[in-house]
Amino acid sequence: MIQVIIALLVIVVVARLILKGYKAEPVLFAAGIVLMICTMIFGWGTILPKSLKTTGITFFDIFEVMRDLFSTRAADLGLMIMALMGFAHYMDHIGANEAVVRVATRPLKSLRSPYILLFFSFLLASALQLAIPSATGLAVLLMGTMFPIMIGLGLSPASAAGVIATSLGVAYTPMAVDAIRATDAVGMGKDVVGYVLSFQGPAAIATVLAVGITHVFWQRHCDRKLGILAELGKEDEQVSEGKGAPGFYALLPMLPIIMAIVFSKLFVKDINLDVVTIVLICMFVCMLIETLRTRNFKQVCDGFNQFLKGMGSAFTGVVGLLVAAGVFAHGIKVIGAIDQLIMMAQHVGLPPFAMAIVFAIVTLAAAIIMGSGNAPFLAFVELIPQIAHSMGVNPVGMILPMQQASHMGRAMSPVSGVVIAVSSGAKLSPFDVVKRTAIPLLVGLVVHTLIVGIFFTGPAASL
Repeated sequence: MIQVIIALLVIVVVARLILKGYKAEPVLFAAGIVLMICTMIFGWGTILPKSLKTTGITFFDIFEVMRDLFSTRAADLGLMIMALMGFAHYMDHIGANEAVVRVATRPLKSLRSPYILLFFSFLLASALQLAIPSATGLAVLLMGTMFPIMIGLGLSPASAAGVIATSLGVAYTPMAVDAIRATDAVGMGKDVVGYVLSFQGPAAIATVLAVGITHVFWQRHCDRKLGILAELGKEDEQVSEGKGAPGFYALLPMLPIIMAIVFSKLFVKDINLDVVTIVLICMFVCMLIETLRTRNFKQVCDGFNQFLKGMGSAFTGVVGLLVAAGVFAHGIKVIGAIDQLIMMAQHVGLPPFAMAIVFAIVTLAAAIIMGSGNAPFLAFVELIPQIAHSMGVNPVGMILPMQQASHMGRAMSPVSGVVIAVSSGAKLSPFDVVKRTAIPLLVGLVVHTLIVGIFFTGPAASL
């Protein structure tokens, strides 16, 4: 029991420090080191996994664990994330992301019912994550394109902001960090598309519909309380149509997903393309198209640097967090806290689905406190395979609620980048935006958890 108490105290300190503005990576590194030192001092277990050899000095073994995580994650999982984020950075550089939003928002202008517009706006905003997997990046683009259209058609700024802030509140893109990590955690290797199509996607589709419908009623209720019930409006003629990249550039950000699906085992069995290979092929195609359009090869070559910068920012912002979260999770494992929790759950008779709900709630709370979806999910997902294995269930049923809870918590956090960006653009306080996002997302979390409990929770062999 003492191991569980120490682990909980460390988790509370980690959450408080991150909430106060401390960088998540060094805090998670420090927490993992503290937990491993406690394990070493009190003799609660071995620090090194069986696959690693000791350095000869027990204290130095802590840093051998860190080295191994840097080596494996940066070279494999990290490279995949870096390539995808580098590609997204290049898409933004050539104006393809702006073209996606510009083309996709055109149909909204034909809708003349403000609150029905909310529903379709949310569906469209959510679908755009397939091309733009960054919550903050997508929200910023939508604030400059979709937001003026929604306001011009009679919606209140708060209603429009609530929809845009939740655009990635329900995730189902195979380009996201959490999807890549979850795929690995459930034992599917690099088959991210297979994981999304088989598990994450089906549950997410129903959840998106539930959140969209709730938006209609909740935003109308909030507007009515404020006395600003939306009325039919005429679109502002000053809304810009955009004069950047040509419209067909909207297809370019979708190329990695299209190729991943076309060359997946669902359609082609004899061709095996790694995700990084697919990204490199897509980069070649996009640079060729950009060369033909601009007729300036030197400018296109200079633009390649944006791809490399995107990879670099991914290493500092995501891969570092992946490794730090791994060190933190390893510390929790070796101290014995997980074994103690499993024994307690078995003693109480807590079923796997109840454990999944507990982890989802913890992840949601951590995401709201930290303002980040990746940090809590990457930290806790490390623990699930061991727990699921001990209970004889497939980890998918436990990971899916956590995964969506992390995205929903981020969109419900007044300190998250996406909420701050949206509230700034709408000239509202972050808390005003959170009031508009919380209820639809909580309804979505309940619906999603029930779907997972009915269809995806069961013995490992049955899924």
